[in-house]
Amino acid sequence: MIDDKEKMQVEFHNRSNDKLFAVYQAFQYATSNVSRRTEEVSFQQLKKNYAAALEQELQAIAKEILHRNRNERQIREVGILFNQFIRDYLHRFIQKINDL
Repeated sequence: MIDDKEKMQVEFHNRSNDKLFAVYQAFQYATSNVSRRTEEVSFQQLKKNYAAALEQELQAIAKEILHRNRNERQIREVGILFNQFIRDYLHRFIQKINDL
């Protein structure tokens, strides 16, 4: 049986994965006409902006889930997990961009 902590984590991952790929696709579209050879500064600025936007979106997801479940026993532990998950998603995003 799945407990509330696991349900919150599953919801966070499902929503965050969707957000990660949506932001990544938007980044790809925004940089499709940017030549890294001649416009690396623009590329890096877009990378920074999209990473910040992704972080804000993930923070909002975490905050909403934590607020909705604020009376759960392990809510503090889940909040700590969410912060680590957000760092992991940002790392994945940057890695995907660096692989372009």
